[in-house]
Amino acid sequence: MVKILIYSPRAIESGRGGEISSMELATGLNKYFNVGFIHSSLFYESKILSKKAIIKKLRGVRIEGRIRFATLKLMNLLFSIIYPQDFLKLYRLITKYDIIYTSYSNIKDTLMFIIFSIFHRKAKFIFGYRKPIQVKKLISLYNLKYQLSILLLSLFQKRIFHHALSKSTKKYLELFLNKNRVFHITHGIDLRNYEKSTKQGDNNKLIFSYIGYFDDIHKGVGELLKGIHLLLANNKDLDIFFEFSGMGPLESEIKALELKFPNNVKFNGYISNELVSEYYKKADVFLFSSRIEPFPRAIMEALGASLIVICTKTIGSIELLKDKPFAFFLEKLNANNIYERILYVYNIWKNNPTKFYLLKKEAKDFVFKNYSTDIEIEMFKQLIEKIY
Repeated sequence: MVKILIYSPRAIESGRGGEISSMELATGLNKYFNVGFIHSSLFYESKILSKKAIIKKLRGVRIEGRIRFATLKLMNLLFSIIYPQDFLKLYRLITKYDIIYTSYSNIKDTLMFIIFSIFHRKAKFIFGYRKPIQVKKLISLYNLKYQLSILLLSLFQKRIFHHALSKSTKKYLELFLNKNRVFHITHGIDLRNYEKSTKQGDNNKLIFSYIGYFDDIHKGVGELLKGIHLLLANNKDLDIFFEFSGMGPLESEIKALELKFPNNVKFNGYISNELVSEYYKKADVFLFSSRIEPFPRAIMEALGASLIVICTKTIGSIELLKDKPFAFFLEKLNANNIYERILYVYNIWKNNPTKFYLLKKEAKDFVFKNYSTDIEIEMFKQLIEKIY
């Protein structure tokens, strides 16, 4: 039986989309192959997933341990380097496996896995690209980081393959890499916590939900809050309610909005991963205000709960939702556009409930048909059988 090692560049307790996706990939592939899982000691701002949640997610997948990194934080920048003994530990572990999958993280990790591929000649290595591969700025450290890594990988293609979440990422990678080594497999989501049927809404108010990280630089939450404030300040009689679930630097601004409009805004704070689906199910409309996003897992989860989506135009959201009647795009992320879009969707709900229900049903049917983890795992299974 083929042995596969999934390496998560971040500690799985971080609990973000990349870590959850890597665990779901390991769990799905473990049905067909002998899968092991290993992660690093690097965290984001805080630990989100509990030990209980991790065990539930991995469902018996063997955890091979944790790779330790020395870290130094200077002016909000985190510098890290793997301990020499852990480098050797990871290499010895990799030699026991036939296929190694990791998400692209940084140039140091790229170089490390290139070295492993040179010395472990029997194995195949797959790099997954989960973050946006480019940003709009022509000259940026972000773009330079990716370009240098891709150019480096282009020199060592014999045992290395590439997994692109989005078609745009695949197209970009193919400019530098052998097209036969670049594969497009989208995210799937675990739909076990979502019903296949769509219930007729019985809320007295139209409920909008934001679930995720509260910042403005990447997630655009600052502009979202301005738009909601503008709406509520100028329309005092709307049957409308906004829920915010998550954590991040803009928590105080959300609490201030809740204090000013207690009948229309609720701040839930952080919710555990096991409960996310329940919070989606309570709502009618999902608010997605990200400035950059490769392939938005949160949107797919919202669709699985029959939510209509108001969203920004990112690479991932456009690829996922272009021309879909249940998706209402913001031409530009600003308070006025947010105000107008929310009011537009509200009027559909208020004046044409049948149309609103049909949009919710179409949203759910779309994700159940196209984006379940079963579909994703089957595509990975075919990839592994093809390359090994």
